[in-house]
Amino acid sequence: MILQDEFNTLNTVGSGSYSSIYPGTDSAGRNGFPSGSPQLSKNAINKPVPTNDWWSKLIKENHADNLFNYPMTMKTADNGLIVTYIPSGVIGDNRAIEVGLTGLNTTMATAADYSDWTVSMNWNDGIRDLQATSGIGMPFVYFEKNASSTAQVKVNSGNVTISNELIIIENASNDADFVVYAPTGSTWTVSGNIYTSSLNGENYWSMAMLPQSTTNVSATAEVYKKYAYVFPTNTTTTWSYNPTTAKVVTDFTVTTTIKEGSDSNVLMGLLPHQWANLGNSSPTPSEQSYSSIRGELKMLDGNHFTVAHPFRGVLPTLPYLANYSPGFDPTKLNEKIGAIENDALSSWTDSYNEGQMMNRLIQTARIADQTGDTEAVNKIVATIKERLEDWLTYHTGEVAFLFYYNENWSSLLGYPGGHGQDTNINDHHFHWGYFIHAAAFMEQFEPGWADDWGQMINLLIRDAASTDRNDSLFPFLRNFSPYAGHSWANGFATFPQGNDQESTSESMQFATSLIHWGSITSNDAIRDLGIYIYTTEQAAVEEYWFDVNNRVFGSGQQYKLVSRVWGNSYDNGTFWTSDIAASYGIELYPIHGGSMYLGHNQTYAAELWSEMAQNTGVLNNEVNDNLWYDTYWKFLSLSDAQAAIDLYDSYPDRNLKFGISDAQTYHWLHAMNAIGPVDASITSNHPLAVAFTNDSGTTTYVAHNYSNNSISVAFSDGYVLDAPASKLTTSRDVEISGTLSSDFYQAYTGGSVNLTFTSPNANISKVEFYNGATLINSDTSPPFQAQPINLGLGVHGMYAKVYVGTEFTISNSVSIQVGEQVPFSAVHVIPGTVEAGHFDKYEAGVGQNISYFDSSQYNEGDARLDEYVDTGSDSGEGMTVGWISSGEWLEYTVDVQNPGTYSIAIRYASANTNGGGPMHFELDGVSISNSISFPTTGDWDEWATKTVTDIPITGGKQILRVAMNNEGFNLGRMTFTRTGDLGFDPPVADAGDNVSTTSSDVSVTLDASGTYVPSGKTVIYTWSQVYGPTLLDFTSTSSVTANVSNLTTGVYKCLLTVSDGTYSSTDEMKIIVSESGNSDPSVSINSPSNDASFSEGSTIEITAQASDLDGTIALVEFFAGDTKIGEDSTEPFEFSWANVAAGNYQITAKATDNEGSTSTSQVVTISVNEVLSCVITDNEASEGSFSVGYETTFETVGANVNITIELLDADKSGVVAYLWRKVPAFQESQMNHVSGTIFTKTIGGLTAGQNITYAVKFAYAGGLSVTKDMNYVVGDNCNGNNSDDEGPTNFTASVGTVSSRTVELLLQADDNSGSVVYDVVYGQEQTNITGNSGSQTSLLISGLSPETNYDFSITAKDISQNPASNNPISVQATTAVDTNTNCSGTETQASEGSFTIGYTYSFVTNGTSVTFTFELLDTDKSGVVAYLWRESPFSETQMSGSGNSFNITLNDFTFGETISYGCKFAFAGGLAVTKYFSYQVGDDCALSYNSISPTNQVFIYPNPADKEVFVSVSQGSIDKLELYTISGVKIKEAIADDRLLVDELASGLYLIKVFREGQHSFHRIIVE
Repeated sequence: MILQDEFNTLNTVGSGSYSSIYPGTDSAGRNGFPSGSPQLSKNAINKPVPTNDWWSKLIKENHADNLFNYPMTMKTADNGLIVTYIPSGVIGDNRAIEVGLTGLNTTMATAADYSDWTVSMNWNDGIRDLQATSGIGMPFVYFEKNASSTAQVKVNSGNVTISNELIIIENASNDADFVVYAPTGSTWTVSGNIYTSSLNGENYWSMAMLPQSTTNVSATAEVYKKYAYVFPTNTTTTWSYNPTTAKVVTDFTVTTTIKEGSDSNVLMGLLPHQWANLGNSSPTPSEQSYSSIRGELKMLDGNHFTVAHPFRGVLPTLPYLANYSPGFDPTKLNEKIGAIENDALSSWTDSYNEGQMMNRLIQTARIADQTGDTEAVNKIVATIKERLEDWLTYHTGEVAFLFYYNENWSSLLGYPGGHGQDTNINDHHFHWGYFIHAAAFMEQFEPGWADDWGQMINLLIRDAASTDRNDSLFPFLRNFSPYAGHSWANGFATFPQGNDQESTSESMQFATSLIHWGSITSNDAIRDLGIYIYTTEQAAVEEYWFDVNNRVFGSGQQYKLVSRVWGNSYDNGTFWTSDIAASYGIELYPIHGGSMYLGHNQTYAAELWSEMAQNTGVLNNEVNDNLWYDTYWKFLSLSDAQAAIDLYDSYPDRNLKFGISDAQTYHWLHAMNAIGPVDASITSNHPLAVAFTNDSGTTTYVAHNYSNNSISVAFSDGYVLDAPASKLTTSRDVEISGTLSSDFYQAYTGGSVNLTFTSPNANISKVEFYNGATLINSDTSPPFQAQPINLGLGVHGMYAKVYVGTEFTISNSVSIQVGEQVPFSAVHVIPGTVEAGHFDKYEAGVGQNISYFDSSQYNEGDARLDEYVDTGSDSGEGMTVGWISSGEWLEYTVDVQNPGTYSIAIRYASANTNGGGPMHFELDGVSISNSISFPTTGDWDEWATKTVTDIPITGGKQILRVAMNNEGFNLGRMTFTRTGDLGFDPPVADAGDNVSTTSSDVSVTLDASGTYVPSGKTVIYTWSQVYGPTLLDFTSTSSVTANVSNLTTGVYKCLLTVSDGTYSSTDEMKIIVSESGNSDPSVSINSPSNDASFSEGSTIEITAQASDLDGTIALVEFFAGDTKIGEDSTEPFEFSWANVAAGNYQITAKATDNEGSTSTSQVVTISVNEVLSCVITDNEASEGSFSVGYETTFETVGANVNITIELLDADKSGVVAYLWRKVPAFQESQMNHVSGTIFTKTIGGLTAGQNITYAVKFAYAGGLSVTKDMNYVVGDNCNGNNSDDEGPTNFTASVGTVSSRTVELLLQADDNSGSVVYDVVYGQEQTNITGNSGSQTSLLISGLSPETNYDFSITAKDISQNPASNNPISVQATTAVDTNTNCSGTETQASEGSFTIGYTYSFVTNGTSVTFTFELLDTDKSGVVAYLWRESPFSETQMSGSGNSFNITLNDFTFGETISYGCKFAFAGGLAVTKYFSYQVGDDCALSYNSISPTNQVFIYPNPADKEVFVSVSQGSIDKLELYTISGVKIKEAIADDRLLVDELASGLYLIKVFREGQHSFHRIIVE
């Protein structure tokens, strides 16, 4: 039940609610809804608005130009329906046949009615009314009109024959034939190509497209006549799922009305997913077939048929049988679960990204549930619960995490939306599928949740897939097209190719979510709806996206799948990239327990993988954000799990795609390896059950039982699996309970712990104890125990395999931490300053979950790159922390020397409009501050200070934690200033110094007498053991001093806790037991990492961590094998090993303490590889151009190739470089910026001798340039073959053509590289150009001032920077006089883009018209098109012309009016726009005469001229005449003459300069 508040804005649904009033935008301006109102009429007005259908553009736009019903192609127009045939692609301007009414003219067509797969379109201009009905697979269109109108058919192409009431149109479009059927007895009147009829007094007619294979058109037309008068009035789809047979049966029925005659059947076209899966009792199509973009369309003479699809089951996740997979380590799985179990959901997201991230957590929690990690499950459940319930609840005034019902468009919109979910009603099934799956997860782990929130989830289901045709809120099956067999994603089919769907895998996830939700809530109707969509869409995906039967794709389709199916086409693009890697991934992501359909056809799966491997870099571990490695590997595991595991193991440092869980990937691959591919030959009577059969023929049966009672699942091969309540069960389960525990969960380096497995089961035959993948020992009798010894630094995951015979199960895991949390460089003293990036480290390596928690396992910053925290280095702020996410935390070891209240000045930056945070401080696990939020600073590198006060901080050495409650800020320095005394006096624990003793001593004394006890208070002392090789015996655990015994050689840690009942304090001390009484120091190498690779000649930075429990470190020595290479006596212990020769080295560090005891670190193996490189220097461009060129270095280092390129062009700014891989398939990835215009990228996973081909795209301000394809053989060493130390020879420079604003320089030189770079300096300006060796190069210097002398200094060099020996050459030139006027001239100035030479302009008035002419003079631009730009109000009009000269005439100007226009030249690769020119209409700029002086007029005649032109003045005689081109180049002169010959000149506009008595003037002439 939905309850509304008194203002009808808040609609309560169970414990949830939604708004029915638009809540407004969020701070980023998000939250929208579709504009306008639905364009409906007649019966459709009273129905919920249908969207996401093949014809849905009709309800949003005045006309739909993309109606593809198979086989026909249609679009609506003002005068009726255009019917044609386009085999593939858009309709465009094809108007083969126009069907309408005489005189019909309306601005829109509306949807008058619709059913499951038909639509009735309506045109009404107030006098005439036309309706046309069309349906998927129907070769007929059915027309009806009002009584007073005349039917009209306009035939624009094809050959027409009238046969009684039939119009037969042959070869109308793409060889298709059409027939128009008027009522019997009708006649057609012909006027040109227009055919009209009164329809013999009737108001109906129809039109058919004949099969493309038709040879006898007239005969086929007569055969089709029996269908012409049977009009469909309704189409319905019904389905039923039978668990016993594991089949879904779908009935398709057409209800008809007979207009005339006795025939009652329509002609139904069955698509491949239908005719290939007909039910046993279904009629079979036996009529002719059509070819369509969806494959063969088989015709059925009838009004009903049935389709049956098998359902092979889904699962919530794969079973936890990964332990049967070789190499699987459950402790690694636990680490991967732990890495994200604390992740919070971002506060800045949208409905799609939210769904992905919820799914990431849910998939992980389902695995954690099976491993027994209830803590992780509970954390994730709490995270999902909080956010999901936030989405499902609306509070007045909120604008995020809510649902809004838009009554106008009958749609539930989620805010914030993404990908047009709100504004275009796109992708609701994609988005809601994640939410529904999350709801099923919540009900599974919090039973009863659905009682409160289930109605809101059901509302989401109704929005995307209502099964009620009478639903008052939502249309029937919004996203799913029951006849097409798949979903459509676009709400209004906005593209000319028709509607579309990209991610079929997310559509299948939607269906899977319905199965889970329906099953767990015992709602069979929803469950069966999910099974119906799942099985039907699977059949459609296999036909139209995968073409598994090789009968749909055309010969031009080069890949085994498509990533987008459109109404009348398909392609391998995505909505964000054309990278083929994304095309594969989007059809597979996300992979989950409902993805088994991808493995049903093993042959296809193997073939597709082979193609994916060939066309992407998945085998080479290429860095490519469009290559979703985890998704690829999980797909591969469906057919070859071991190969997937091998690839996974080879690339641990990949970037995880958004929404991916590494834990799920690891579990999935090994689970598939253990159970084998899905066995599609076996079904069951339970929807949540799947069978898997491995290569050895062993079948594993799996079922999930959501119910509270055990069930028996019967598989089709006869196996019956008993499935206990609320559990995922397999046929290989071993029912053993028990717990693995350790006496301690920390140990000192080289120490040990004691493990025990306890169980009530008496049938255990053996327990194997493991430290990771290493077997510790086995025990065959209780108590089952083991002692792992000599534990090295690190976190050790311990678990047990518990056997009953040969089958086994896995115990819980326990983690043993060896090594301490230590300060980054030194203990932070308070009062003082703490840099955010100086968080503590873990002496064994990465500090994740020890000294910090970061939600991602890679560092986005540029500092402390060995840690996950996104640490940056800022020159003004020090080490900062960015990319902060909710739930993250950082810890710092602090020594508070003065307890008291403190102010903390926090440096921060936030680009978010609403700022960021909050965060808070904790000391030893206790919060000491309120939540601290930060206002915006405007940018991520704009820093400000937020000061918080009255923070109580107690004294002593403690752990300070900075906890992030939310994101949206970067964190900098934190300065602690004491401001006052505490209002309380807490105790401060002091456990005393570490104690060293010999192994012969029986006991030692612990002394806490240094503890500070507040005056007048009594404190309680508590001693406990943290770790040690044996369990200590305390004489007392509650006294100031205590004796402890049961000592053996090793290190013990003890914890002292003191409490006064209100406040407590802790401190630690160690007991060191050794033979001598002096403990050995500890030492470990922090960097380099094991198996690191370096280039020959590199400097390798070696750092070590060393400490001594009962003394100090005197020296740390560094060794390569047995050879000492360096030493350091002060912390930090480090050494720079310079100029290292090629070879393999084993690095160790040896520490010596103050007593002379020594220890040696672990061995770190590194390889130093010979520098194998080739340098390519060139200026050849495959796109754009280079003014100088580029230098590329290919360097092989081990299995990697470092590609470094420097752009040598100095005229390009804002440069970004992208590496283009050319084979095996194109891929683009951004290169890393080194400095200046130098960029680098490392390609991994290569083998010696492998040929690789790459190019580099440089994008810069105003354009882009791409290098030539560069080939390199991995491991090649060119040994200087490309070295060039000879400069250009025979260098010359001279002046060419000079105009008023340009000077041409003619340059030439020879060079063995084939290219010469010329640098030109003049005044404060400089430019350059690259020319071919031995050829003259013309460089046009533009933007100069008229009548000005210029000195040009020119140097020549080759692209290896070798100079010519005669550098520089100086030349001079004086520019010509300025011939530009307001009417015409030559310019180089650009308002957008740039010109290399320039352009001419001309404005000529003729009455009230002005002719605008622009000519582009640049010779480096091709494919030029010109557009005239009006400045105010802005408008753009395309110009006409040929070559690079364009003109246009505009009318209705006023004489004397001042106008301002420019020209945009668009060309291949960019555009350039002239400046705006002001022109006064009517100004001829002295076209015929002008005054040299106020009393002396100049006369030019004839003008226009074709042979000669005469010039005279009213006073005196002419001294000289000069003739110029419009660009200012002088072409002839006449001294003491009054005429110029122009008969040899080309037609056009020229300028005459007239001289008399030291004065001159310019005049225009036209030569014809």
